[in-house]
Amino acid sequence: MHDTPPPADRQRIDLTRETDVAYWCRIFDVSIDELRDAVQHAGHDPAQVQRHLGAKRPGPAPAR
Repeated sequence: MHDTPPPADRQRIDLTRETDVAYWCRIFDVSIDELRDAVQHAGHDPAQVQRHLGAKRPGPAPAR
């Protein structure tokens, strides 16, 4: 799975192409279901999907 080539169009997440799905799952470190959910909520723009996924994940604890 680490040898998955990048999609031809890196500006859009295409859930119909298996190789694209594998690539974006690897890039975002998410499951296929998590990627589909993120695309459903945020759209097909990778930047928007990344923001959506980042908002769902707890960040590091604030420094004191």
